[in-house]
Amino acid sequence: MDVQAHTTPESRQALRDYLRNRRMTTSIHQTITTQTLNDLEEALRLLKGVHHPSEAWLEEIEGFLEKRVPSPAPYNATALPGLLEGA
Repeated sequence: MDVQAHTTPESRQALRDYLRNRRMTTSIHQTITTQTLNDLEEALRLLKGVHHPSEAWLEEIEGFLEKRVPSPAPYNATALPGLLEGA
């Protein structure tokens, strides 16, 4: 790796271009990630709101929701002895 003691106009412009492109790429990735998470949250809300699904889809919807949204713990529940020690 060569070390330069002084910069040139070309090297400064190359650095500016690199940083600008990097910032735009990061911004695009953040936008896509945010939109994807918003879409997934909306899909979960829609699945939770299904009151009368057809029987063919009922098990699949319940199975999907169990994997993605943990069921709330009972109010007065206690863990089995030794269960939380391994975590």
